[in-house]
Amino acid sequence: MKKLSLFLLVSIFAFCGCSDDNDETKGGDEKKEIVVNFENLLTKAETLYLGDTENPAESWEQGNTPYYLTYLLDNTKAFEFDCVSSSYGFGMDAFGFTNLTSGNYSAVPKKGVKNNTYIIVGASGYKIGANNDKEAAIRFKDNNNSNKKKAYQVKGLFITNCMYAYNSMKEGTDYFHEHGEEDKFDSNDSFKVIIYNIDKTKKVEYYLAQGTNLVDEWKWVNLTSLGKTEGLKFELQTTKNNDWGAMTPTYFCLDGITLIEDVN
Repeated sequence: MKKLSLFLLVSIFAFCGCSDDNDETKGGDEKKEIVVNFENLLTKAETLYLGDTENPAESWEQGNTPYYLTYLLDNTKAFEFDCVSSSYGFGMDAFGFTNLTSGNYSAVPKKGVKNNTYIIVGASGYKIGANNDKEAAIRFKDNNNSNKKKAYQVKGLFITNCMYAYNSMKEGTDYFHEHGEEDKFDSNDSFKVIIYNIDKTKKVEYYLAQGTNLVDEWKWVNLTSLGKTEGLKFELQTTKNNDWGAMTPTYFCLDGITLIEDVN
């Protein structure tokens, strides 16, 4: 009898221990993940895609320089990105699709998480748009109707440094050295990204550099604490500043944005 009881106890334990922790169906609610997808969007190597600047959503001028706001969509049509550019190229507050393996706007790992394409982000904190009244954002769409915004739970995303910021923090730049300033990081410096929900009531912070320890690979950032939101906004903060603002270039790279959708 004791042997039978022991057998039943072991059997029950083994059954309970086989549950799948990665199962998105819990409590009877079925979940589906939507992951940003750029496959085959960029057909040429070493490309930084800024949208259709011939037909922008908005255009304006600052100091005789023309600026363009375009909206970029990935393959899922669930993600819409603000992209600002000018005759000088990629904007200071913008999102662009790229497969660059070198240069300022390339990711330090030289590719995305799963393929060659990823997102370069400018997050200097300036307003964008013809009326200078918008904050650059990623907006979430109903993937069955890209004209309709939709709130999702954000599972997380991958993040890394771009070469522009990385080189500044690691080696410093001639421009600041020539002006008697130092942008190279020492043990007391830091560079972090702040990720907000769309209305900026919740946030998650992640350090791209702490002292001389600089992120040089893709790192997963859990964003479930942001709750359901219709999009994301980003801010960068550095300890290297002068009278004009940040000396560290306010750019970074991201990939693998993952949303959780209720399908019931």
